[in-house]
Formats: sequence, structure tokens, C-alpha cells
Amino acid sequence: MCERSKLIIKGRLAYVVGESGATAFIPIDKLCDAARRFNLCLENFKCD
Repeated sequence: MCERSKLIIKGRLAYVVGESGATAFIPIDKLCDAARRFNLCLENFKCD
């Protein structure tokens, strides 16, 4: 089970807000790696 997360993208950064209330700023080029590592389901971003 993954943590559903919403993204707000500003330039080359993504502000990630998880359903548990956790937040983070992550560079766009590292976003998919972070999603896999922390088991995030990104609602409005596709990872390959």
C-alpha cells in the first residue's frame, strides 16, 4: 500500500504533500526515485 501524495510543481521543484500530512520539496529530476524509495503514489505525475 502506498501513500497517496499530491504535487504542486513550481519550476524545477515539486512540493509533495502526503495524505499523512508529510511535506517535502524534491527536484523534478529526482522525483520518481524518491517516490519509489518512500513508496509514494503520485496523483498528478507519471513515473516510468
